[in-house]
Amino acid sequence: MFKSVIKCGTETPITMYLPSAGDLKGNPDTIFSSTTTVRDCCDMTTRLCVHNQTVVMYNSYYVRQNCIIEDTRQDENALIFSVITSGNVVEIICGHQVEHGAGAINMGIMWNNSQHVLQLAAECKFEKISVMMSESDFKIYNERYPIILSRFVKHFSSDKPFMGDVIDKNGKILEAAHDLQNAILSKNINPYYVEGLIVECLVNYYYEVFNQPLPDNYATCRKIFKARILLTENFTKPPTLRELASQVGTNECTLKKVFKQMFSMTVFDYVNDLRINKAVRLLSENNLTINEISNELGFSSQSHFSNAFRKKIGITPNEFRKNALSK
Repeated sequence: MFKSVIKCGTETPITMYLPSAGDLKGNPDTIFSSTTTVRDCCDMTTRLCVHNQTVVMYNSYYVRQNCIIEDTRQDENALIFSVITSGNVVEIICGHQVEHGAGAINMGIMWNNSQHVLQLAAECKFEKISVMMSESDFKIYNERYPIILSRFVKHFSSDKPFMGDVIDKNGKILEAAHDLQNAILSKNINPYYVEGLIVECLVNYYYEVFNQPLPDNYATCRKIFKARILLTENFTKPPTLRELASQVGTNECTLKKVFKQMFSMTVFDYVNDLRINKAVRLLSENNLTINEISNELGFSSQSHFSNAFRKKIGITPNEFRKNALSK
């Protein structure tokens, strides 16, 4: 749970509570959204989603009077990565005070019950996207992407957990953060796409902080990330393996091998998962027939769709729809 205490001048502080990863279980289809006006002095919008035990949070503030917001995370220790996408703010993170504006990036470890303070000036319009990766989830990410995250393991046990802020010289972190922000603000969030953007932010932070070229195999990994994004955007009519490999600048063999190594599934299984996840949403809405859904998702036939759906979900599309509509 997140506890926010909003202080405006001499008035009595207001306390708000937001769910954390332990409260919002599931994939990024689970969204929490809140918009609040605090005594006509501050408009606050918070939108967050959960991927595994990682919270991605979007915060927007429009401040009419000077105010201070004290955030406390009441959960396990977490790696916090945040990017200011608009406005200026003074932040106190793990006891370190930093003043920064749009494009500023910082990272640190937020301990259970530790406090994060925002000092917002009157007439400030401020937006930030934050990734809060729980310590248990960090271990999973570190197994998947050890090249990038192994450098940060020591900070979980350090007495100086704040890693500092960096300047995004090539704009890649801010670009990925904006994409992540747009994903959180959209209605349909794909968990693989969200994870890819999180890693994209961390990869470029790694490059800026350590000021050194990324390992040789990172170039290949970047191509595979790009391939996954292309599949996410075109899963109803995906390119062939040959076309996809050509689009990202590699060959079919490397594409198939490294894709499975990175994401623990084949390209075919990834596309199939995207289609079935979309099918679940469409079947719950009851606006289209089974055959129309099959055609929209790019299956060669309704029977092919039904077989793929039953293999993934355990029941047929018709059975799923009956169950969904009876609730």
